[in-house]
Amino acid sequence: MPRLRLFANLREAAGTADTRVPGATVGEVLDNAVERFGDGFASGLSIARVWVNGDEAGADRTVTDDDEIALLPPVSGGATAVRNPVVMEVGLVAAIAAALLIANTISLQWTAVTIVLAGGVWAFDITDVAARRGLVVSAVPVLGGITGGALATYRFGLPGAAGAVVLAALGALAWAVLAPRHRPMESIAASVVVAVVGTFGVASVILLRLGSEDLTTAFLVVAAVAVAASWVTSRVEITGVDPVVVGMVAAIAAGAVAATVWTDDLWPTVAASGGAAIALVAGRNIGTLMRAGGFFLVGSVPGSLHYLDGVFAAGGIFWLVLYVLS
Repeated sequence: MPRLRLFANLREAAGTADTRVPGATVGEVLDNAVERFGDGFASGLSIARVWVNGDEAGADRTVTDDDEIALLPPVSGGATAVRNPVVMEVGLVAAIAAALLIANTISLQWTAVTIVLAGGVWAFDITDVAARRGLVVSAVPVLGGITGGALATYRFGLPGAAGAVVLAALGALAWAVLAPRHRPMESIAASVVVAVVGTFGVASVILLRLGSEDLTTAFLVVAAVAVAASWVTSRVEITGVDPVVVGMVAAIAAGAVAATVWTDDLWPTVAASGGAAIALVAGRNIGTLMRAGGFFLVGSVPGSLHYLDGVFAAGGIFWLVLYVLS
């Protein structure tokens, strides 16, 4: 049976975000879904757009058990959460990766500035997409944590990074007191998680750069290769090949190559790459929860910078494993 992914009010009407519904065509799948989930679901479906494997599709589109049908209702402002064009999904991430690699070769100061800018645009992307589906995530404490984390780590090293992460969490909690619309528990929890992940990720990259330009290069290469491998696999859509698993294997392999080329610590760097590979998946899960309201290991995710969800989480774990093993 084809996989059916539901968002916003359709998810609420069905009581699930991810299910399997029988049918040989899109129309048959949707008819069966209406029969299963009732009138409330049918009402939301009437204004939703239908996408199959990331491409808009009509009711006569044939589908198989390996296909994914996404139902995307309109969101605030009359826009629709759709799969981003290639230039948005990959072009921005590639530009950020290139900027970080160049900044890393220039100086610590440029690395700090570039990672703060990357963290800022990522924070805007994830909070904006979350808001479109009704989840209010506090952008101010997230941006404050990212900026403060960079400055504190640059000035005080590890103690500054630790303090910044704690303050980022406290800042997200305090912001809920100042802004009533941020007081629902899910908004508070989401704001704390995004602030902590963003702050820790930014601080970790600067900690890596404080230690070694080569270690920073190694991490950036691991992250870039993992994201590229995962993206290519998801686009090719080879039956039986999981893009997430491919990304994890690519991260570990890239770590082994990076350790050989740029560092003298082979096994610690490989171990750190393994930790980063796991964190890439965990970070992606956190991102899909914020952006789409569920945990989706495969499939498209709303937002232009959703690939950075896993990268910021991976940066923290990569540095942490190296710190423990050093």
